[in-house]
Amino acid sequence: MKTNYLKTTQGARLFLALAEADPKSALECLKRTVGTWTKEDLLQFTTGRREVIRALEKIAMWKELFADAARLLLALGEAENETWSNNASGVFAELFSSGYGRVAPTEASPQERLPILKEALGSNSKERRVLALRACDQALESQHFVRHTGAERQGLRKEPQLWMPKTYGELFDAYRQVWQLLREQLDNLPEDEQQQAISILLHRSRGLGRIQNLADMVIDTVNELTEKPYVDKKNVLVEVIRILHYDGKELPPQILQRWGQLKDELTGGDFSSLMKRYVGMRVFEDKFDEEGNQVDQAQPRIEEFARQAVENINLLQPELNWLMTTEAQNGYRFGYELGKRDKDFSLLPTLLEAQRNAVENASAYLLDGYFRAIFEKKQEMWEKQLDALTKDKKLNVLVPELTWRSGMTDQALLRIIDLAEKGIVGISHFRMFGWGNDILNLSKHVFNNWIKFLLDSSDTYAVSIALGFYHFYYLSRASKHTLPEELTLELLTHQLLFQKPEAGRRDQMDDYYWTEIGKSFVQLYPRKSLELADKMLEHFGEDDTILDGFRSQTQAVLNEITRLYPEEVWMRVTRYLGPPIDSRAFHIKEWLRGRGFFERGEEGALPMIHLEKILGWVDEDVENRAWYLASFVPKKLFREEGKICLAREVLMRYGTREDVRRNLMANFSTEGWSGPASLHYQEKKQQLLEFKREEDNENVKRWIDEYISSLDRQIERAKIEEERDDF
Repeated sequence: MKTNYLKTTQGARLFLALAEADPKSALECLKRTVGTWTKEDLLQFTTGRREVIRALEKIAMWKELFADAARLLLALGEAENETWSNNASGVFAELFSSGYGRVAPTEASPQERLPILKEALGSNSKERRVLALRACDQALESQHFVRHTGAERQGLRKEPQLWMPKTYGELFDAYRQVWQLLREQLDNLPEDEQQQAISILLHRSRGLGRIQNLADMVIDTVNELTEKPYVDKKNVLVEVIRILHYDGKELPPQILQRWGQLKDELTGGDFSSLMKRYVGMRVFEDKFDEEGNQVDQAQPRIEEFARQAVENINLLQPELNWLMTTEAQNGYRFGYELGKRDKDFSLLPTLLEAQRNAVENASAYLLDGYFRAIFEKKQEMWEKQLDALTKDKKLNVLVPELTWRSGMTDQALLRIIDLAEKGIVGISHFRMFGWGNDILNLSKHVFNNWIKFLLDSSDTYAVSIALGFYHFYYLSRASKHTLPEELTLELLTHQLLFQKPEAGRRDQMDDYYWTEIGKSFVQLYPRKSLELADKMLEHFGEDDTILDGFRSQTQAVLNEITRLYPEEVWMRVTRYLGPPIDSRAFHIKEWLRGRGFFERGEEGALPMIHLEKILGWVDEDVENRAWYLASFVPKKLFREEGKICLAREVLMRYGTREDVRRNLMANFSTEGWSGPASLHYQEKKQQLLEFKREEDNENVKRWIDEYISSLDRQIERAKIEEERDDF
């Protein structure tokens, strides 16, 4: 077979069919072609790749063909260029699943598959080793097995006898071999792959540890891991805690004892060790007791450590180096309890000095919690301490975080604004204040000054932050404040919202906040909303602005304004509507028509406009505007009391024009549906016939006849295609 033939859709599909008929010959063909390609060749292999992978998956089903098929999949996986799960990498890894019977991936036993795994794990190629690790992870799965059926059904051939262990011992040996392979290779792997292998062993410890035959092997390995310098003992302890928490009641006594002993050894019993366990680690299982009841098991421990630390600072001092870093995952809780018990806050100088000395992975969590206690007990002292920190060249950058996590006042906000004006903290520091109810305690005057400060910034991020704060302060359920007129309009029409950001993308919540603020503004200040409409129409549909896209929710604001002032909005719309049809005009007409791609589309804004205004605009230039209007009126013929069918009105008034009838037909044909096309066109034809029965206008009836004639041709064409597909 010519190499290039596999790189064509037709050739690859034919090969896949032939592979079912003669998998052995198909494999030899692939060894002569794909098997000789360089990594670069395989990276460029796109068309035909899917079929070759599928063929190899089928070929690997057969015991005698497994090894060579797996090696070819490994080569393709090394040069991976697909992202979906059943790419070459995914199929290769699944070949080593320990599932048996109907969920087995092949006839070959795990013992027969193991050499391929050893080859890959010992390869000089990083990509191959990573794939081998992924395959090991699959091989060590012991609880849940899934396989998509189909690969075993190959034409009229007898289905392969998928692997089934003769005894439990054979199954356990399969797990044991892969586990030992991974364990023995640990010291030889590069650091990142080493950590991946450790994660696999720990992740699979719980499942395999339930099997009594394998439990000792698993515990021995986990114990060994704690002795290796490159293993984070916290990760090991977390896994041991999980095993005991979820499976402790089901484990045999001797196994339970071994896990418990390992947990105790890893935890330790002195103050320092227990601090690192409960203050240093945030373990999900600490939130529940063995019965599954929600009980915070860590809190009493943290409170006790805080009590001891306040009573004996010599216990606390040696721990400060790590307590002021990200290692203290419960640092905030400990700091808060420390502050609650430190009556005169005598520990504050010590804590501040420790924070100054923290360099690598520094974190203010403990200090944040301590300052919360100060805020609750002595707010005046809290203000003075934060004022003092603004002059501390090492710690002044922490003032926004300390404020956010401990409390909020007008003075505190003004303090942070002052730091930002001096360039000590950046605009991004304000983002954190978007979470929490504390900003609702700010006075309206100070809050509005904060917003003005953000709006004066040239950073697009500042406007995004302002939108989020503004929405929360004025529109959240807990808010008792009323939107101000001028500042709200300034925010909604800020120029940075109507131009492309200099870097990155606009915040995904901007549209929502802007829309909700806009709708409230229109409700409170209706006459002023026309200024907002002017800004929206000027930039309507522009890329990377607040009005970007066909389905921007911000259009809901313009809809509200149009309902209130249809004549005024229409007058403004016609300035930009065209023709000629530029990008802005195109988006405006789509908004007017509505998003009716499917039958139940959202109604557009055009029906809100008085009919005489629309027709008056057309009559000023019938030649250029009649057909144009026909192209974007709502594509629906109806009779309903109190409503005007714009499509019918256009036909009655301008239906003698061929360009009007043609564009209206194109408008009505812009659609989507599910199911057979012939049935859809037939239903559409029936609706037109029913409408025509009560129609007395000749222009309308003429258009319906022409459209039905077009639909008849589409029905005939669709039926032919459907019959061909069925065949």
